[in-house]
Order: sequence, then C-alpha cells, then structure tokens
Amino acid sequence: MPKHFHTFFPKAGTCFIVKNIAPQGKRIRIFNCPIPNGEEKDLLAIPEISESVIRHSLLKGELRIKGVCQEILITCSDIDLTQYNEEQKAFLISIGISDGLDGPGQTEIPFLFKQGAELLGTKDSSNRIFTTPDKFINGAFGDNDFRISVKHNGRDLIAGCDFTMIESAGPGTGFDTLTFITFVPNSTSELFADYVTETT
Repeated sequence: MPKHFHTFFPKAGTCFIVKNIAPQGKRIRIFNCPIPNGEEKDLLAIPEISESVIRHSLLKGELRIKGVCQEILITCSDIDLTQYNEEQKAFLISIGISDGLDGPGQTEIPFLFKQGAELLGTKDSSNRIFTTPDKFINGAFGDNDFRISVKHNGRDLIAGCDFTMIESAGPGTGFDTLTFITFVPNSTSELFADYVTETT
C-alpha cells in the first residue's frame, strides 16, 4: 500500500489563475507548487486540486493568508464562490475576484479593490507628479473608509508627508493625481499603489 496517493478531479472549462505579486521579488509556493515572482499559475491545472479545495483555502487556508499579505492577485476565476458574508466577499474582491460571488437576489458591492497598480509619469529625477490608472476613493464611501496605499521601491509612503493627492477633474470626481514631496522619482524608482474604485 503506497504511503501517498492523489485523487484526480475532472475539470473542464474552469480556471483559477494566481499571479505572484509578492514584494521584493519573493518566490512563493501554493499547494506545494512554486510560483516565481511576477508569474502566474492556474491552480486548477494541478490534478489533485479541486474547486472545493480552493474555496476552503480562500476561507481559512494558505490562499487567504497570501491574499491578506498582498502576495497574490487572482487574474482569472470562474468557479462558484457565492458569498453571503460581506467581509469575506470584500476580501475576495480585494485579491482580484469579481465573477461568481453573487447568489440569487444579491446585489453587487459598489466598489472594487485594485492592487499593485503602477503609477504613471516620467521618472527623470525632475518630475514629481504621477497619476493612477483609475480614479480612486480616498475617504468615506458608504459605511467604509478607504485610503490609498503607495509604495516606492517596496517602502510604504505616508499621505500628507511623502505625497499629496488631488482630484484633477474637480471635487467629487475621484482622486487620480499624486505629487511626491520627500523625493523625486528616478529611472530606477518602482512606484505602485493599492486603492479602491467605484464600480458604477
């Protein structure tokens, strides 16, 4: 009798692709499968991994831990992840999942988490003004309070100290422009942000 055996689950037309976005080029492992930094892996392509295994891991396993630590982004998911718990639903949205969350009669959450968005602007040791790919919420929205998180070369920056932000199209239109105060980005600067956008 072998010590170990695998149960293979038949899967067709489904995907659950994880991208390694861990800071500082970190290599991660999920379900004992290595994923180099910046690369993707369809976890459902692993023969012994089923949709139920993924659902359980998202609830209280290694997928949840790596999601909370902002080491992964889900770039494709079409499995059933219907959620009636709003906190868990918000977590799934925060790691990139948008499909398969709403059951019959449920309404969609009116915001979307964006992680690891690269800031747009000229890095020439002179320009201090950069923009985000989307207009983001910074402050109260419904029952939530959202704040942008900005990293320069992996270091967290402080709003109001390291940078300021404005709504370029006027008050109430959404923030989209950052001006750096304590440094001037150069050609080697890596500038990324996590933020929340409206879905409507």
